[in-house]
Amino acid sequence: MMVRRYESPVRAERARRTRAHVVATAGRLFAERGYAGTSVRQIAAAAEVSLETVTQTGRKADLLLAAFRDGFAGNPDAVNLDALVGRGQLADLPEMVARLASGVRRSLPIWRAFTTAAMADPAVAAVRAELAVARRAEIKERLTEAGVPASDRLADAIGLLTSHEAYDHLTGVCGWPHEDYVAWTVEAIRAQLAGSGPS
Repeated sequence: MMVRRYESPVRAERARRTRAHVVATAGRLFAERGYAGTSVRQIAAAAEVSLETVTQTGRKADLLLAAFRDGFAGNPDAVNLDALVGRGQLADLPEMVARLASGVRRSLPIWRAFTTAAMADPAVAAVRAELAVARRAEIKERLTEAGVPASDRLADAIGLLTSHEAYDHLTGVCGWPHEDYVAWTVEAIRAQLAGSGPS
């Protein structure tokens, strides 16, 4: 006799909302206290859920990654930049950079926690390395779709220009307004695409 598994849409939606709440709470704590200063038990207490609920959502490193993705793209399950910038052509570059920069600004506190955690936790470091490889591949794919010959160097240059590190340095350290960063980044990417940037 085969047992049918019952799947309740209401239960699935409740689980999705609980997971999103746990991830958002974890992200807030990671941004405020750092990765090392935040325990799974503290996440459970702040989210007002059981420790088991948090551990079912994922390991601490998984929660950090999901919180970063949520802060960046507004979706903790997003894997790439498509959730944020869509699949536009390079003619849409100013709009794409503006949307990307907004995601970078929104997720900057959790990115700082993510970067610090990568220095101390090999599992987080491995995920960060995987993200870098995936980002390069995605930028190359986006350029190829737009008819631009995409080298690793070009993808790396664009990746650097649109990175959290570049944004943090120019807006946080140098004091550039967000809008100036966006305008400069658009022009810097155009220069790279035109071949006038360093190779």
